[in-house]
Amino acid sequence: MSESRPVPESVDGILIGGGHNSLVTAAYLGKAGVRTLVLESSPEIGGGVTTAEVTLPLFLHNLHAFFVRWTPDYRIWKDLDLDKYGLRSVHPEVQNGVPFDDDALVTYRDLGPSLDAIRRLSPADAETYSRLHEEFSEIVDRLEGPLRFGNPLAPDELEDRLSRSAIGRRYLSLKQQSALDVVRDAFESEPLRALIAFNVSVRGYLPNIDVPGTGYIVTLALPNSHDGRIIAGGSYQAARALAAVVYENGGRVVTGAEVASIDVSNGRATGVTLSDGRTVRANRFVASSVPAPMTMLEMVGRRHLDESLADDLAGYAWNPEALFGVHYALSRRPRFTAEKTVPDLPRALNLAVGYESSDDIVRDMEAIRAKQLSPIGALHGSFPTVNDPTQAPPGFHTSFGWHFVPSSPVTGYASWDQAATDERSRAITDAYSRYAPDFEDCVIAMEAHTPADTQALVPSMRYGDRHHGSYHPDNWETFRPHPALAGYRTPIDGLYLCGASQHPGGSFTGGPGYNAAGDILSDLGDSPWWGPPDPREVLEDLE
Repeated sequence: MSESRPVPESVDGILIGGGHNSLVTAAYLGKAGVRTLVLESSPEIGGGVTTAEVTLPLFLHNLHAFFVRWTPDYRIWKDLDLDKYGLRSVHPEVQNGVPFDDDALVTYRDLGPSLDAIRRLSPADAETYSRLHEEFSEIVDRLEGPLRFGNPLAPDELEDRLSRSAIGRRYLSLKQQSALDVVRDAFESEPLRALIAFNVSVRGYLPNIDVPGTGYIVTLALPNSHDGRIIAGGSYQAARALAAVVYENGGRVVTGAEVASIDVSNGRATGVTLSDGRTVRANRFVASSVPAPMTMLEMVGRRHLDESLADDLAGYAWNPEALFGVHYALSRRPRFTAEKTVPDLPRALNLAVGYESSDDIVRDMEAIRAKQLSPIGALHGSFPTVNDPTQAPPGFHTSFGWHFVPSSPVTGYASWDQAATDERSRAITDAYSRYAPDFEDCVIAMEAHTPADTQALVPSMRYGDRHHGSYHPDNWETFRPHPALAGYRTPIDGLYLCGASQHPGGSFTGGPGYNAAGDILSDLGDSPWWGPPDPREVLEDLE
């Protein structure tokens, strides 16, 4: 039997990469009657939306995307009718937990009990949090959220339009600050500062959290920290549902199909050549969710690009932070010392373990910048099976510890060899055990996942960069990934970029795929059937 999976000779459009953004683009276009082909080099679709039994059979581990903001009311969920394909999200009552000493700060999906928990640490902070939650929620609903589902505006135009409204001027004032300053200026309680800064950091902002121009992310991180969810049965179920939409609307998804090059003729993308030499003709377009530098330099080739653009992409600013993870199969749920005071702690969807103060966030930021490993194995943790028991055998549990590390080789280690892997795994397990003394007794199997493993599993996550580029202000909005590639069109006619290197960046949002679909369909001569928001109209409505 041939190992090559059959592919058609020609289609309307080709999507390179089988991650969630490509699938979103293909699904939207399919519902508009565009016949698409999604090509994925790996054996499975999903990219960063991956669930696998990496420890023991029946123990499901989400290797990248774990918590999501997708709900039945999310615009992509509604537009694509994902309920129809069995997709379900779980919205835990307990959202965030920060253990410290023998105590803990826990926040909930509902604001009331969250304020009660904060008030126990600082009555003043509870009042400030309530005010900012209301203010930031309005900013997200009316401004920041809708602007992520549209092409980014040029900086001068964006600033001018924002300056015309009170809410826009407030947003500008926050945006000009650093995220760390916004958090520290607003609150006095260190566990609360740590919690909010942690929720900023897990979005990919740790290396730049003290850089002016990042303060806007706090407007998202604070209110959205109450709305985290997990996909029932594992994050991969979302990729399966999106692929089902593609199939139902006449598209195809093929795995094990590595694209070696994008075929260009007379300045236009005409198809792709696979690594086994086979070709597929694209009658109308090619779109790639692979990061812009890899797509343009390695698949298109320098000979088709302006020399200055090629040089700039060769020096692209990847995110200097990656995740080192340890996935655990557990015989039972460990007990935190702080449960005696705060029994809801282990139910939290997201645990900031080893981050008791904002200084702990700064410690890890400085380690990333110095290309060093943090002296503490602080981690983003969770017990997913507390909120979705289907992800382990009855009575058993899973957990993970994700730890911030440099994406480039770290001081003292040339690569993630066994010694480096064992050292970090030990540090993460020790960090868990510091707050849950019986943690290690509960572990029946564990599996480490290094940045090198991330790149091997998802080659588009070069150096383990799950966000496809830095979130420094120099690589944001119309600067992301390059002024000549802002948005989703490229200098090559018929070639589009639909992945996380484009606005609004990484994480499991589907935003780049959604926005790219709108540009592609418009260029094909049709109006997007889903009615995406117009950024200029969004800002006019604020006046």
